[in-house]
Amino acid sequence: MSRFIISDHDYTTGFQQVDYLDLTKSIFEQIKRERLVIAPEFITDADEIKKIIEKNSSLRINFGWAFKSRNHFTEIMEECIEEIVPLYDIYAGQMVSDNKCSWLGFVPFNAFEKVLYEKLSSYSLVLFNNELINFQIKVIEFIIEHEIFKKHAILKDKRYRFNFFKSVRKNSVALCNAYRYYLDAIHEIEELDSISTDKLEEDIGCHFLYQPDLYFELLEFSILKGEINGRQ
Repeated sequence: MSRFIISDHDYTTGFQQVDYLDLTKSIFEQIKRERLVIAPEFITDADEIKKIIEKNSSLRINFGWAFKSRNHFTEIMEECIEEIVPLYDIYAGQMVSDNKCSWLGFVPFNAFEKVLYEKLSSYSLVLFNNELINFQIKVIEFIIEHEIFKKHAILKDKRYRFNFFKSVRKNSVALCNAYRYYLDAIHEIEELDSISTDKLEEDIGCHFLYQPDLYFELLEFSILKGEINGRQ
């Protein structure tokens, strides 16, 4: 079984929990998973814990934007499966998306996968549940730290882009690097040789209010290189 598939049909339902990813917050804060405590007064009977595991295994994370192509998403997930899944193999079910490539879903365990924990003690079920959550968090963290994802986010996620530039707007070197990173994302993700001055100003112009001379210096150089064309 492939660990990750992109369905040719739209997925609209089928997940116990749906969350929208906010890159300005920690993953742990956003994903309201039900962790369990290993203590006699907190551990319920095995059947109740299995219900919690079944619920926790089903999760959809919406990015708020779509990958430029399914190849971008597939490349990230292939690397993720190679690096993360071996660390949590017993907890790693199937992950899915559809042609929109705007979300990741953790599919609920099927009957064959449930055999992995069907006969575990309550104590072991608690460990299984918590490691399942750890696996999901590690996968999401891997995705959002991947360079392909971050370059999509700098172009498509307005809140992320604003915070990214805001954090460096008073540091000329860091701001230059952020400007370069944005243009590199345009070339690599959007596959555009150049963009309009209007687009540049709309996306990142406000972050150069403290350093307007730097902006015009970078802009002039980008125009000479053909990366920025006229207003549209």
